[in-house]
Amino acid sequence: MTQTPRPPERRLASIDAALAAGAFDAAAAQCRARLRVAPDDLEVWLRLVSGLSLAGRLDEATAACDAGLGPTGRPAALLNAKAHALRALSRVADADALWREVLATDPANPAALFGRAALALERGDWEAVEALVRTLDAVSGSARPEGLWLRLGAARGRGDAAGALVLARRLAHWPGLTPDQQADAELQLGQALDALDQADAAFAAVARGKALQRAYYARRAAGREAELARLQRLSADFDRIAADGWPAAAPLADGHPPDPVFILGFPRSGTTLLEQVLAGHPDLAPLEEAPTLAEASAEFLRDAAGLRRLAALPPAERTRWRGRYWAAVRAAGLEVGARRLVDKAPAGTATLPLIARLFPQAQVLFAIRNPHDVVLSCFRQPFQMNALTYAFTDLGETARVYDATQRLAALYRTRLPLPVCDARHEALVADFDGEVRRILAFIGLAPTAQMADFAAVAQQRSIRTPSAQQVRGALTAAGVGRAERLYGAHLAPVRALLAPWAEAFGYPPSAAGDGT
Repeated sequence: MTQTPRPPERRLASIDAALAAGAFDAAAAQCRARLRVAPDDLEVWLRLVSGLSLAGRLDEATAACDAGLGPTGRPAALLNAKAHALRALSRVADADALWREVLATDPANPAALFGRAALALERGDWEAVEALVRTLDAVSGSARPEGLWLRLGAARGRGDAAGALVLARRLAHWPGLTPDQQADAELQLGQALDALDQADAAFAAVARGKALQRAYYARRAAGREAELARLQRLSADFDRIAADGWPAAAPLADGHPPDPVFILGFPRSGTTLLEQVLAGHPDLAPLEEAPTLAEASAEFLRDAAGLRRLAALPPAERTRWRGRYWAAVRAAGLEVGARRLVDKAPAGTATLPLIARLFPQAQVLFAIRNPHDVVLSCFRQPFQMNALTYAFTDLGETARVYDATQRLAALYRTRLPLPVCDARHEALVADFDGEVRRILAFIGLAPTAQMADFAAVAQQRSIRTPSAQQVRGALTAAGVGRAERLYGAHLAPVRALLAPWAEAFGYPPSAAGDGT
């Protein structure tokens, strides 16, 4: 749920049209041309930041904020925009500091109140959420849809399924929601209905929400490479370039920390639970879904020429790109010290060639969960919109992207000189101690007692994924098999595509669980 945008002024119509069409480079060029003659034009700065953020260029977005804060006099709107970008970069402390700065001079600023409440929601501080929402309501003189959305999240986090359903229905029928807000409201209603095992109604609400999202973001999606096309292009390019094997990279003694442990796989495959378990080990430093390899991906994975350059990258260039990676880690607010970094990127399977070339001593944990569960969960969940999550607005396309990702992963794993350990979600649920010992043995560590209390670890961390509520509770097998029991009929259109992967991963063809 986002703040309702203001109507655009006529002078900004061309920029807004480019943003709506997903032509982010064109929008940025227009913004910069305008700012050269009017450097104090706040609305243009805001659109430049918005376009860079939507394009996933979050470091550039924060830099643009810094550039605009001087000539515009440090306005709250630009501070809020920077805080949102920092939050997306997992720099939650820096984002919170900016929102506190805004509220210090403007205690009634709705965007800053909402931002701080959203952070409280992510860290599971329900009392702080309620306090900030009360202030937000008092500021507006009445209840706001944003406040209702926050209260709904808190109710779900506390496990109040009946209360969450009441709030979700109110939100879904709130007058005047923008199309993207209405879509999110339907998805929230679907989550609330699912918690009460009302599967058919839940699926119908999710389908309405996803259809709204697909229509709302269609023009933007048309302006960029679709996720399925990207995965198929990468697979074809890598197959040709690495036909005779991918060149092994010698380790570099360049003063950087030890090569990380990467958690990859696919969204909703159990990566959050795995990361929270590893976060309990004193020798590991987890980093939750920061775009650490975004710059390198844009450089080397955008076309076949980039992939060839990556394969031939000399030691000096490898050192330079490794330095950029560790700078991104520090920018995310994490100093690893003597610990080993755990970099969780559930949507980062495509980056395996980068990891193999830049971090030859890295280890990869590849998260596996029943494919039917994964695809259904991706379709059901609300996500921030990008090329991947746009694919999740259609159940069939979600399955096709899953299939393409697993095909690419299988190809990579046959050609890349990189150790990979499968981490099966259901095994972690069924035999926690044994699976943790196996995974840690792969990493080269011994288990510690505090790792079993991953829920307590999760309570101390900000978790920005849909799995936050589950990992803050006790480990349970109650969800295993639930999707098949409740959503079996809805899975029928994608079973044929997913069945080979279920078989490959050792799952019964008709069994689907709904774990975290």
